Amino acid sequence: MATRSQGGSSTAEFAVLLPAVAALMALVLGAGVCGMTQVRLEQAARATAREIARGEPTASAVQAGQRLAGEDARFRVGAAGTYRRVEVSIPITLPWFGGPELLVLTARAEARPEDAGTGRTGGHAP
Repeated sequence: MATRSQGGSSTAEFAVLLPAVAALMALVLGAGVCGMTQVRLEQAARATAREIARGEPTASAVQAGQRLAGEDARFRVGAAGTYRRVEVSIPITLPWFGGPELLVLTARAEARPEDAGTGRTGGHAP
């Protein structure tokens, strides 16, 4: 009775498993990049809102936020009652496909403008 050779079976198993491992690694790396981008957006939104609350011109505050968030970031500045609201968003795409946006990460921050001449925020009593 002849016995079968199993010499190439581990190579075949590795070849079948390799695409799944590569896809898993790409997913983990993509999640990490999205997480780091979200942190940058949060920092940019807070910095921009803080600059506006200090009385800086909106264009100057957005430039400060742009340095943190990156050139692709989109800023929206508006009012929310007595507060100034800043929303920063950035589209996430697959760079090697050049396709449509997969998702849009967004961060928001609000700050109350300082009272003119007092240096205090929002009319609190001394």
